[in-house]
Amino acid sequence: MARPGSQSGTGELGSRLRDLRESRGMTQLRLGRALGVAVSSISSWESGAKLPPPTRLADYATFFAAGATTGGVPPENALTGEQREERLRLKHELDQLRRTGEEAAGPVDPGARHDFWHFPDGGPVRIVTGGLSEKHWSPLGTPSEPNYLSLARCADLDAAVELFGHVRAANPRSEVEIRLEHLADDDLRAHLVFLGSGAANPWVEWLTAEWPVRQVPDDDVPDGSVFEIDGERRLKPVFRGDQLVEDVGLLARIPNPNNIRRTLTFCSGVFTRGGFGAVRCLTDPQAKGRNLAYLDDDVEDLDRFGMLMRVPVMRHVTGTPDLQNPANRLYEWRPST
Repeated sequence: MARPGSQSGTGELGSRLRDLRESRGMTQLRLGRALGVAVSSISSWESGAKLPPPTRLADYATFFAAGATTGGVPPENALTGEQREERLRLKHELDQLRRTGEEAAGPVDPGARHDFWHFPDGGPVRIVTGGLSEKHWSPLGTPSEPNYLSLARCADLDAAVELFGHVRAANPRSEVEIRLEHLADDDLRAHLVFLGSGAANPWVEWLTAEWPVRQVPDDDVPDGSVFEIDGERRLKPVFRGDQLVEDVGLLARIPNPNNIRRTLTFCSGVFTRGGFGAVRCLTDPQAKGRNLAYLDDDVEDLDRFGMLMRVPVMRHVTGTPDLQNPANRLYEWRPST
């Protein structure tokens, strides 16, 4: 994720981007439409609040080298020889300004720089998962069992294990634990990640009561809670016969009201596959870069956003959603709390 830097670093790049836009007499809105990004991204890049991804700087170079003022970014093979030379010169200039901005921002662990699951304050992280109902318990989930396993009652075990390993690696100085519903007073001030719907994890319903998205029972989906938007539209999973082929996943983050320097993150689905897919979209080594690039461009504040996504299920294997594909982004909103 792009990081704020000092005004002497990112400010130089931001000023150059603003000069390019104004040289064509374009508004931020018009340029955002041409480049295919939100106007908030154009504003944050020009103000120096964020460093644009290198791929976006390449788009700037192509667009302005072509002398374009309308339409999108032209393909490179559509440029004349003179325009290609100008593109290379401009791209080199913008890349150099970006490197200067990164250096001014100070050293950052390169493995964590572009990781949604890196918490730079080094605070504790609690992954909170709901529990299975008693009828679904494994015998090993019974405390009196000699081979008792506390996570045998975990309702989202795949997501919890995937996330635990990733968060530990991204935050080597942080205390990271999986909790089965129960939180102590100190835990409430940590970075909290809630897995599962309100039906399985009672914390979720309590914390998201004011959101436009709720999970509610539905007669067509007896074993899961579907997503309802503004009390009207419902998003449901897709079956082929009796086989699940597509779930709906939720990924959302808000500041922790008990400690605003830390965060609350929510990963859920109609079924467990949806929550697992929401986790995997930013842990899968082959997909997380593309997905974070989309969020970095589209979401002004990654500590305050919500998204519903399609999660494919292929021969019982949960796929990783590609957020660059508009068809996979079902609904987005910006939580006020």
